[in-house]
Amino acid sequence: MLGEVAIGLVDTKLVGALGAEAIGGVGVANVLMFLGYSIVFGLMRGVKIRTAYSVGRGAPEEGARYALAGVVMGGAIGTVLFVLARDASPVLTLLGVDGALVPYGRDFLAAVTCGAPATCALTALVQHRQGVGDSRTPMIVGLAGNLVNAMLAWSLIYGHLGLPALGVSGGGYGTAITEWLELVVMLGLLLRDARRDSHAIRVSSRVSARASRLSLRVAAREVCELGLPTGAQFGAEMLAFTAFTAILGGLGRVEIAAHQIALATIRVSFLPGIAIGEAASVLVGQALATRRLASADRITGAAVAVAVAFMAACGIAFATLGSVIARAFTPDAEVRHVVVRLLMVAAVFQVLDAANIVLRGALRGAKDVRVPAYIGIGVIWTCVPTAAYVLGKLAGWGAVGGWVGFIGETVFATILFTWRWRRGAWRLAENLRSEAR
Repeated sequence: MLGEVAIGLVDTKLVGALGAEAIGGVGVANVLMFLGYSIVFGLMRGVKIRTAYSVGRGAPEEGARYALAGVVMGGAIGTVLFVLARDASPVLTLLGVDGALVPYGRDFLAAVTCGAPATCALTALVQHRQGVGDSRTPMIVGLAGNLVNAMLAWSLIYGHLGLPALGVSGGGYGTAITEWLELVVMLGLLLRDARRDSHAIRVSSRVSARASRLSLRVAAREVCELGLPTGAQFGAEMLAFTAFTAILGGLGRVEIAAHQIALATIRVSFLPGIAIGEAASVLVGQALATRRLASADRITGAAVAVAVAFMAACGIAFATLGSVIARAFTPDAEVRHVVVRLLMVAAVFQVLDAANIVLRGALRGAKDVRVPAYIGIGVIWTCVPTAAYVLGKLAGWGAVGGWVGFIGETVFATILFTWRWRRGAWRLAENLRSEAR
């Protein structure tokens, strides 16, 4: 996840020299891009949880079928996203984005989504690896991809190393090429491991009856059973965030540029926090596959403690080093002033956001996806776009007013997800299954 942070930070830093309009345009384009990707990212959580339960039952060979099903679905959805993103100008205009930002957002989105099929298919392979307990391989591949992306983006934006100077489009193409290269590597590793596992099964004459009849169609259906509610949740939440960004985009280049810089910065804590939540979902799934509810509770408690400690430390850094961080991204004094204020707000909601993230992951690991999806959608739509419009636009607080909504979101979500983990219907069902066993 820190590798994912690096890609966003590098892209934001590299386009920073092109001006506040370029930063803002790329930021809006990234929001639209992730609006499409978020549904796929949620859907592929089904690959992870199905694989984790297979490992918990002692049948890891089933996981490869879930991964392949995810690759097929991801590639198909990514192709649709590529087609839809050829010219996003009408969408950006409809959303009320400042006209000066539209060309930059349009060009970056068209370029970066050339990698959409690869990004969506790659997500399935990463989720599968994490489901079997191997988070190191995706990490290594991702970090190597960061180096490639940084070099390509730098060269294609400004015309270095004999490559054309394409401006913000160059950053998008660099990311797209990197995603395709990572997909090739991860597919190669999956096929290598499948051949190795096939040989081991022949030698030991061991294969689960379920794995032997698990077709791609069945695997896809089972992934969708768990992944679609999460995908719908991620999509609805990202749609709320898109509305939030569109409102800020209408407030001018300074507000949206500052928002983009601050958002890229807090990913340093947010994405590693998600990584801890994803680890919790895998370990909870493996524990509940063998009816070890007490172990699931211990895992969740430990994950919350780690995430809170890490994100609280990051919050202190944001509050004390805000001006230094802002100066590293932009020479614009107005933008830097807003960035510092946004990072102060971020410092406030860091701790609660840590608990929120982990509890969502743990509930997915417990296969409790529908009610948490309703909670997540309801809370973010109640707090985030509303704050941007009421406090940011009407009250004149700008981006800071919008970010105050994040505080409300984390407070309500943490309370509700804590209740769901401790007293939700999934826990009663697990208790009954454990007693029957």
